Amino acid sequence: MKHSLKKMLGISLAAAMVFSATACSGSSESSTTAAASETTENAGKGGETAGETEAEAAEPSGETITLRLGHTQSTEHLINTSAQSFADMVEEKTGGAIHIDIFPQETLGTNTELAEACSKGDVDFYISATGQYTSRYQPFTIVEAFYMFRDMDHMFKFYESDAHQQLVDGLAEACDVHILADLYYGARQMTTSGKPLNTADDLEGLKMRAANEPLPIAAFTQLGAAPTPIAYNETYLALQQKTVDGQENPPASIATMKFYEVQDYMNMTYHQFQMLSLFMSDATMQKLTQEQVDIIYECAKAVAEEHNPKAIEEEEAYVEEIGQYCEIVEPDIESFREKIAPMYDQFMDQWIDGMYEEIQGM
Repeated sequence: MKHSLKKMLGISLAAAMVFSATACSGSSESSTTAAASETTENAGKGGETAGETEAEAAEPSGETITLRLGHTQSTEHLINTSAQSFADMVEEKTGGAIHIDIFPQETLGTNTELAEACSKGDVDFYISATGQYTSRYQPFTIVEAFYMFRDMDHMFKFYESDAHQQLVDGLAEACDVHILADLYYGARQMTTSGKPLNTADDLEGLKMRAANEPLPIAAFTQLGAAPTPIAYNETYLALQQKTVDGQENPPASIATMKFYEVQDYMNMTYHQFQMLSLFMSDATMQKLTQEQVDIIYECAKAVAEEHNPKAIEEEEAYVEEIGQYCEIVEPDIESFREKIAPMYDQFMDQWIDGMYEEIQGM
């Protein structure tokens, strides 16, 4: 079944804007403030809601706390813009008591290094996919599985569900990080050089850059490709030097990282609809007052509410931009779905019992 991004985005933008009104909370019936309060309580911290304490917290406390937020995206990426918006909002709403410095483009380390640093409290905030933590909390691999979600609407529905909140709570306990909000990253597509992907069989033997995470590596292996873990910021050079034949990322990343300069085809595989999470270290959270934590949650939810519709709207423009340099290929997506399906059996025992069936029933 072939898919048109324009059609999918047109349908999903309206849905995403509705979902974003709930600010990506664990329950679609909760308000933004209630979600922040509930989540912090789940992390073992009680207290008043941000709405009840914001005026009090905004009073200058004298000494400014400086925190650090790291991510791997370029300065041009919307993720970086939203990270800065989050920092500005937190500083404003805490009356200058908390200042957050933003470090993009792996300035503080690779994704793997940042994930570990955030768990330890060496980095206070971190934006990335939850896949970086799946080696320590395996149930979250379910959102990384290729073709787990039918489309964008399906993905957003899951992120509004109690099932997702169950994963969020489990991650906090296992990895000492709290998800403040989820930011739409995009529909991941595969790019290749020299050979288009008309069916899943065309991946046979191709060296594909993959994130160093269990699911992408297993997925490319299942599809017949040779997965090659390479750091995100080293991908362009690897493509240019033919170390790998292709890679997979959302159009926004393909465009801002200029992967299209060293690739011939963007194959619209829609193999993953993905969110990035804004993580906060538990060690950092424990150092702040409950009022400050509540404000941080509130600001994260507000930024997600602004970010998600923008990211969806921008995605089609990026596809058009890439199309000026690469041939856009519409492959037989059903051939990919059929070939990837047996891989789920490898991970079913890692997932929370019944969650796969619950997602597919949404």
